[in-house]
Amino acid sequence: MSIDDRLGVLLEMELDVERTLKNNKDMLDEVTKELESLQKLFKEPGPTRILLDDVLKNIGCDSRVWFQQLTGNQARTLLRPDNIRKVLAVFPSDSSDNITFMEEVMMDLSALMSSANNQEKTDEEIDEIESLLWRIERNLRVAQPTSSVTPKLHMLTAHLIPYLRLHRSWGHLTEQGIEHLHAVVNALHLRFASVPDPVLNATLVLKHLSNFNFLFDVGQSWFQSD
Repeated sequence: MSIDDRLGVLLEMELDVERTLKNNKDMLDEVTKELESLQKLFKEPGPTRILLDDVLKNIGCDSRVWFQQLTGNQARTLLRPDNIRKVLAVFPSDSSDNITFMEEVMMDLSALMSSANNQEKTDEEIDEIESLLWRIERNLRVAQPTSSVTPKLHMLTAHLIPYLRLHRSWGHLTEQGIEHLHAVVNALHLRFASVPDPVLNATLVLKHLSNFNFLFDVGQSWFQSD
């Protein structure tokens, strides 16, 4: 297969993905409208909730986009300092004693997120990250005293600093690759949903993944003439 042929395959795959995304978006918009109609039948949201939804929608973190939880991209968007201020500005300053603590937690998470890159950290930078984690832990204890500790929060507060001091970086330790593979497999399940035979369905998925591997895991052969 020549480079032009491979490029043609990639362009065709790109068009398929774009069409799938558009169809999924149209379907999501329809479902969202139906959900809003049902929610209005059962309970009208209060003014603060309406304002919060408007702010989240404005910054691209509308909860209707992902019904269970925020996606990674949405979390990254939400944890930008300007967006943190926009979200917290929805709540009156006297609505809770924990608003200030949660703002500090979110700001520190924003700084922590920015440090999660492939750069090798110096001792001073690791010490700064350690201080961030101490503040996050302290403020969360005050703001959310009854909340449980999630596994990821435990990994951050208990194991990140020893890992950094040993490996000097934590940008290599990421879930992005496997999350992307999950998205690919989910898309393939939708593509082959019309195949009732589970064995054939799984075979088609594996063949498609093998084609991906052939296209993208070929080393320097892309740059060699046929």
